[in-house]
Amino acid sequence: MKLSLVIPTYKKQREVLDQLERLYGYLSRKNPNFELIFVIDGYVDNTKDILQTYIKENRLKKASVIGYKQNRGKGYAVRYGMKRASGDIIGFIDADTDIQIRTLGYALKAIKNDSTMAVIPSKLHTDSNVEMTFGRKFLSYGLILLNKMLLKLPKNVDDVGCGVKLFRKELVDRILPKLKVDRFAIDSEILNEIARVGYSVSVIPFFLNKNRSDSTSANIKQTFGMLKDIFALSVANKLQLNTNTSLAKLTN
Repeated sequence: MKLSLVIPTYKKQREVLDQLERLYGYLSRKNPNFELIFVIDGYVDNTKDILQTYIKENRLKKASVIGYKQNRGKGYAVRYGMKRASGDIIGFIDADTDIQIRTLGYALKAIKNDSTMAVIPSKLHTDSNVEMTFGRKFLSYGLILLNKMLLKLPKNVDDVGCGVKLFRKELVDRILPKLKVDRFAIDSEILNEIARVGYSVSVIPFFLNKNRSDSTSANIKQTFGMLKDIFALSVANKLQLNTNTSLAKLTN
């Protein structure tokens, strides 16, 4: 099983080498057939040079760095990396080390089940270990509720925004051409599309480190952008439903 892991990276020059070392070492032991694809979402700092120099000096043949000049957003970066992935399993993970590595271990174990097409962590899983400030908790649970109200999600999914997800290649091939969201609501869009095609999803525990970096997604401006995208996805769902209903009436 070859794993392609996309790491969307924006202004992470201080943390990204720690994530590279951690992921490379862990996967070399647990799933040696892998590739790490760092997507630099805008050349706005030295992240690209730092990564390329480190990879070259340490001869990390299973890691690569790609990207583009202008910042486009997490969703665009994820799609950009997925289109270039060669694995049987394709996923993405945040560029910092906030997520405990055992979350990835749970995900790898779950995706090996032949009936599982996608693995989604959840902060609400009974075995999860997540500590959040009141503000982060309020924002997180509010977004979960909004997604469940407005979008079509897989039945067993009760969380959306955890920063690591894995998918089988055939699922990616089917939904990738339909993905349009450029920024943080990419997680919502992916789950919405998975629900539309009806594939099975495995929900796993989610583990966060206590001392975490300031997440870009917690920024108020970014949050409003996410809400805008979620509402747009909801409208698109309704339009598609109306179109399907009209076509069904014409064919009867």
